Parts: sequence; structure tokens; C-alpha cells
Amino acid sequence: MFNQILISTFFIFLCSPFYAQKNINTNNIDIIRDQYGVPHIFTKTDVEAAYGIAWAQCEDNFHLIQDNFATTKGMAGRLMGKNGAALDFMYEVFEIDDFVERRYEQDITPQIEKMLVAYTDALNKYAATHPDEVKSTKLFPITPKKVLGNHILQLLLRHGTLQELGKLLTKGYDYSLMEQAGRGSNAMAFSPNITADEKTYLIGNPHQPVNTMGNFWEVSVHSEEGYEMFGATFSVGGIVLALGTNRHLGWSHTTNYQNSADVYQLEMHPTKKHLYKYDDEWLPLEVKKAKLKVKIGAFVLPVTKKYYRSKYGPTFKKKSGYYSCKANVFYNLKLVEQWYKMGQASNMDEFMEAVNLQGLTGQTTTYADKEENIYHLSSFHHPMRNEDYDWSSILPGNTSATNWNLETIYPISDLPQIKNPECGYVYNCNNTVFKITAPDENLKPEDFPKSFGLLRSNTIRANTFEKLIKNYEKITFEEARKIRENVSVDKAKMSFRNCMNCDDIPMIINKNAQLSEYKKVYDKWDGTFTIDNKQASLMMLTAMYFAEYVKSQMGNVEKDIPEKEIVNAMLKAQKFLMKHYGTLEVELGKIQKAVRYDVELPMYGSTNTLANTHVTPYKKGKVKIVAGDSFIFYAKYGQEGLERLETINAFGNSTKKGHPHSTDQTEMYVNMKTKNVELDVQKLKAMGKGYHPQ
Repeated sequence: MFNQILISTFFIFLCSPFYAQKNINTNNIDIIRDQYGVPHIFTKTDVEAAYGIAWAQCEDNFHLIQDNFATTKGMAGRLMGKNGAALDFMYEVFEIDDFVERRYEQDITPQIEKMLVAYTDALNKYAATHPDEVKSTKLFPITPKKVLGNHILQLLLRHGTLQELGKLLTKGYDYSLMEQAGRGSNAMAFSPNITADEKTYLIGNPHQPVNTMGNFWEVSVHSEEGYEMFGATFSVGGIVLALGTNRHLGWSHTTNYQNSADVYQLEMHPTKKHLYKYDDEWLPLEVKKAKLKVKIGAFVLPVTKKYYRSKYGPTFKKKSGYYSCKANVFYNLKLVEQWYKMGQASNMDEFMEAVNLQGLTGQTTTYADKEENIYHLSSFHHPMRNEDYDWSSILPGNTSATNWNLETIYPISDLPQIKNPECGYVYNCNNTVFKITAPDENLKPEDFPKSFGLLRSNTIRANTFEKLIKNYEKITFEEARKIRENVSVDKAKMSFRNCMNCDDIPMIINKNAQLSEYKKVYDKWDGTFTIDNKQASLMMLTAMYFAEYVKSQMGNVEKDIPEKEIVNAMLKAQKFLMKHYGTLEVELGKIQKAVRYDVELPMYGSTNTLANTHVTPYKKGKVKIVAGDSFIFYAKYGQEGLERLETINAFGNSTKKGHPHSTDQTEMYVNMKTKNVELDVQKLKAMGKGYHPQ
């Protein structure tokens, strides 16, 4: 006991300058937990709200918060092994700390700085007063600039840069980096033009990892200065809410796919080492070495990874030459301010003022409000590229003509967006921006520069939405919800993500003699992935094995897939079931599980159902969800504002083992149930005994 007190006292002394709390009176911060442990934070100021968010986050997910910030200190490999080392490497090669340092003074307003300081004060005080939960004292103190660095890293991870960088690295790094990425999302908004009760609906359904530092954390904030929101932080460690709703309006995000990163092949000097041509000069490559620490078993081993820098950015050597990678994430540090002001907005004009800060990139925004507006925007930082080049392929790395900068980017007004279509709905399921509303109201490719590299293909989820929405001349709130909960796919395409040549699965099955038994099950299958469906297991496993192939291709979804890879996935699925069950017909829920700690329940869905599930092998004869349906919300707005809000957060709002709220939402989750969020402030305050951060 004495040693623990001594350590705690020393740690408090070490971190004390960083959580001095000069402007924070924690007695002004009341945290009230509802029956599911969701914190409802009441404060006098928005700065105090940032402190309260951080404190409550730590109480629920301090171990994941540390994992999040470990990368900003080059320590993720020590804590998380190979996957963590990949993050350390990415953070270093893109020189994120240098970018934050350069942009901090011009981008961070006094208000945002106060909130960042309050947020980090709370993180550091929690670490100091809970030393038994600290993974490494070297992680602390966490500073405001490290919070911003973490946000930039998260944008990179949800961005096309991941795929482009992966193509240039060794296979070990390819797969590690891919594991950090999200798997997609759905978002839908419906206006009174189509709703039966003439209300406005918003559905948010991001598909993120469910047991990693990418988890969503649900919270509501009520500041007397005006910042009031119900929703979730985008990942553990977020300073403000990234999606959800206030009393006037709400929004959700999905990942979009456009030309967000470029790869260049350098022209190297024929005789002199490490010289590359740039216009009329031969310039030296800067030789760099990333010194990583990787946890392998009980040991932490040093690993050195050589790379280079050119005028285009991080550069890597392959057998075919030297290649540079350039990402358009690095525009500004306005992401926190943008989300904060979006949450403060009371109407669409104020919301768009926030959006025009352009802090967010690589994401779509689907919006609805009490004034009957619905809106969809595909946002990204797009430089003014030279249209004479084919930006979809590897670019010449010997000319300034291809070396764009982000000093001037296309404004929000030039990006793909639709407001208030007559049909009454907008949606996105990670699909093309040219199919986000009714066919006769959609955007047209010719209206945008080719250098945008906008995705042209539709996802199977989007195809399903298009098919289902046609059934409704008018739609109720419950019917809109049922669309989101759909677990069917087009049998002809089955569950092969975006394949351009996967439209005739029956033909592929019929001509392969090894799939004769597979064909019998396929012919009986009704195209759904319900828990009790006996044919769905074979199809789910096929999708899982095919997803492994897609991952090996760095997620390239707009290319023809070799037919042999489709057949190979089918054969692997067939082999799995025969090995473990001796039959190809097994109830889906017997194999596919939602698992956290000692809770294991049957799970619905598959990789391309709207109600979404991505899995990985688990125990003998079982698989478990690793990503898919995560934080889901359904909001309804009338003329007076937010009228109804229902949510579910996968397993629970905490990820701590043994925490009472780490698994308490699991049964509702697997049964597609939600919890009603209390909107009345007085009733919220009466839910339980409040407490102050200590």
C-alpha cells in the first residue's frame, strides 16, 4: 500500500504542470449515468464540458485511450505489437508532429485551445490519480498537440492514403495497416416529402471496429453556454461529439472514396545513388530510418525500417523503383472546431458555416433538421490538380506539374452534394456519389473534374437500399428503421463487395464440379442472413474468405476479380463447414457470434447486408464480429425540434473487462433492439446521483 501511494504521489508531481486546472472548477461538472452507464454531462461552460468528456471517457475506456495516444509518442508497437508498430511507422513517415507544430498557431482559436487544455488536463489527472490503470508512465503527460496529432492519424486511417501506402510497403505492414481501417457505414435522411407523419428522420449507422480503439463511446453534453448534444465521439479519445444530434439538427458520417492520395514513381539517376530528377534538377533523396519497438510475446524488440523523403513526400524502394506517396489530409487542424461548431448550430446556415471550415476530409455527411431540411455532402480536401494527368494511376515523379499543394483547395460549394431532393430521401452506403437519392435527381459525373477520382460503383448495401425504398410512397419511422435493419442481399451478387464481374454467381457455381454440394445449398438459400437461417452460414463464410482476398489487394474494389478467387472462397467455406459440422447447412447463429469477454451471443448479418457484420475466425467452428454495426441512432424531428431518439452501442459503452456496462447492451444489439434516450433535462438529472470528476 505504501509503495502504491508513493508511486501515485510521484506521478501526480510529474504530471501536475499539465493538469493544473487553472480555469476548471470540477464542482461545476456533474456527471449523471443512466441505466446503461451512458454519461450525461452538465456544466456551466463548454470548456468544462471538454474536461467532463475526458474524465468520463477515462472511467469507461482508459486502456483504449492510452492505445490511441501511444502512437503519438511512438509507443504503440510496445503496447500492441505488430499492428501498433504499423501505426507508429505511419505517424512518423507522414511527419504528423511537424504538421501540427506548423499549423497550430494559425488554426487553433483561443476557445478550442482552452477546450484542448481542459481535455488533456483531465486525461493527465486521471492517469495521476489512477496509477494502477496506467500502461506506461512514458505515455504521460498528453498535450493538446498530441490530441490534434491523433485526430490527423485517424483521418489518415479512414482515408485512401491507407491503401496507397500499403501498396508500397512489405506485406507485414500492408496487413497491419489494413487492420486499423473501418469497414464502411450507412446513413439515411428522410424529409416530410416522403414520411407518413410529415416529420424528418435521420439514421446514423457507422460500421466501425467493435472491440478496438476505434470503438464509439456514447455521451450527451449539456453546457449552459449552449453546447448540447446527444451522440458519440468518433473514436475513443475524441474531444467533442463527432456524430449525433442536438435539439435542432443532427448528422452522421460515412467514409467516401475519391482520389485522396497519389503515388509517384521517381526517375532515378542512372549512375548516382539516391538522386531523382525533378524538373531540370537532380535532387538527393533524404534517407530516413524509423526506429520502432515491437512487442512480440513477452519481449519488446527494436526494428529499423528504412524509408526516404522526396518533394512528393514519404518514399519507399521496391524492386521496380522508388515510389512516393502524397496525402491530402494535411490541410488544416480545424477538425475539432468544425465538429464543435456543427454541434452548436441551430439551423442549416450555421451548420454550413461550420462545414466550410473544411477540417474534415474523407467522409460524407448526411444531415437532417427540424426545419425539414435533408442534405448529403461528400467532403474531402481536393487540391487543384492538373487535369492533363491521369490521377487514377501511378504518376510521373519527375515534374512539379504533378506536385500539387493544399494552399488552395476546392471549396465545399464545388464538392458533390444534394439538398432537399423532391423524392424526400438521401442516403449513403459507401457507394458512388452519383447514386445518393432518386435516379432522376442524382448528380452527374460530367459536372465534376476527373481528378476528383469519384467512385463510380455501387455497394451491395446501396443496391439493397435502392430496391427497398421503391416500396414506399410514404414511409413511417419504423419502416425507415426496418430498411436499416435489413439482412438480405441480391443472390446473384451474393456478398462480393463491389466486384465489377460478380453479377452472375450461379454461372460460376454451375460450371465448377467441386461446388455441386455448394449449389444445392445456394439454390435453397433465400438471400437473407438471419440468425436461424441454415443456408446463410455457407454464404457468410464465403464472404469472409473473399474479404481476406480483397484485403490482400489493399481494398481495391473497382477492378475485375479473378473468377478463381471467388471459387476459392467458396471452397474454403465448404471445407470449413464439413470439417467442423459435417454438413453445409448450419444455423448462422451457431457459427457467427458477437463476443466480448465472457458474453457470446448469435449474430446476424454479413459483409454486405445493411445491418452489417464483418467477422474473423474465433474458436473451433466459430467466427466473431470484428466490425460492422456499432453505434446506431434513429432521430425524429418535428417543427419544435428533436422529438425522439433511439440508440444502441454494440456491446456496451465501456470496454473495460468486468465493467458493469461493457456487455449490458449486447442482447439488445444482437436482437436489433434500441434504447430510448431521455430528452427532458430534468428527467435526465433525476436518473441517478450525479458526481464530480475527482
